[in-house]
Amino acid sequence: MKKILIIGAAVYQLPAIQRVVELGYEVYCVDYKEGQPGFEFATGYRVVDVKDKENCLKYAQELDVDGVMSWGSTLTLPTVSYIGERMNLPCMPISTAEISTSKYLIRKKLTDCGLNSGGEVFDLHSWEEVDSKQYVVPFVVKPCDGSGSRGVYIVKDEAEIKKAIQYAFDGARDKQIYVEPYIEGVEYSAEAYASNGEVHVYSIVKTEFNWTKDYPVYKQTTYLGISKETEALITEEVRKATSALGLNFGPINFDIIISDADGKPYIIDVGIRNGQNLIASHIVPYSRGVDELNNSINICIGNNMEIKPKRKEYISSRLLIYIPGTIEEIKSYQNLIGKDHIVDIIMRKKVGDVLPHYQTKSDICGWVLSKGETPEEASMYADKAWERLKEYIIIK
Repeated sequence: MKKILIIGAAVYQLPAIQRVVELGYEVYCVDYKEGQPGFEFATGYRVVDVKDKENCLKYAQELDVDGVMSWGSTLTLPTVSYIGERMNLPCMPISTAEISTSKYLIRKKLTDCGLNSGGEVFDLHSWEEVDSKQYVVPFVVKPCDGSGSRGVYIVKDEAEIKKAIQYAFDGARDKQIYVEPYIEGVEYSAEAYASNGEVHVYSIVKTEFNWTKDYPVYKQTTYLGISKETEALITEEVRKATSALGLNFGPINFDIIISDADGKPYIIDVGIRNGQNLIASHIVPYSRGVDELNNSINICIGNNMEIKPKRKEYISSRLLIYIPGTIEEIKSYQNLIGKDHIVDIIMRKKVGDVLPHYQTKSDICGWVLSKGETPEEASMYADKAWERLKEYIIIK
């Protein structure tokens, strides 16, 4: 039986660990502390920091694994490639994996290779460097090692510059930040997969995020507001970026702005991993008929994959975010799936859980996904499903 080592055993790696078991392989994993959720499902595990390449390699060699991978994380990629190269296992080049953890290095690489950038991109390592740089307002300042929106500040007035830089430094674990141009436009997420010199763009998802008084309304819809011409421009920019970064292996997620000024796509962030927030796990399978997780497991052990999309359907998701409080009751909702255009409901909370005022996706009850004949129809049905589920999750 083939053995697969997964670097990381936290909640984001859990689907991969469980899927390896379902596919009939032995799964082993490493992480930095006891009690990680993936350990419960693993054939075996060892408590090792995922950044400790040598001790992770030692464990892989002891097991004589047939493949090594991660899922939902860029922090682990250098270790995955380090093990892969030394054990002659399928993996991305270690030079690519090493820059994957720095948003600045990725952004600079794309700029240096001639992709749309909007202006200069530069980094800052200390306050001593701040006054030596020129800042063109508006601009965005971000931590180099950021995730989500931690430490990100859009500067629209020169009076905000020092405050924004301090905010970014406070959010940076390694105390390195960078500055990039602010591009006014509409934001999309593009999910792609690289294999054997080919790049497949699986989905282009529009994200809409708006605050009400007590909670945000968070929507994601495939191909909403995207013309065929814009889709072609995004696809070409994604392929150029994939080539520039030397990516030949596995999933890649791009954050893209379609500029109001010139209609061009500007890649503002790249995650050399699968898209989160259900993009890879649910939206791509439902809309394109591709199982990214199965593909990532198969590619790491040299198996054949089904990477070409089988269809193009329109899916819209809603985060189940409601008022803060304690969940008093969750009524049976499974019978809603398959009715009124609802394709799935994923619940991540249980009765008794306390919902804080929303800050991150860990604060949500779950997701609902709907399907439509057009992106607009899918979004409309998801709105209705989100409203309906208010009756099923009783919060006090």
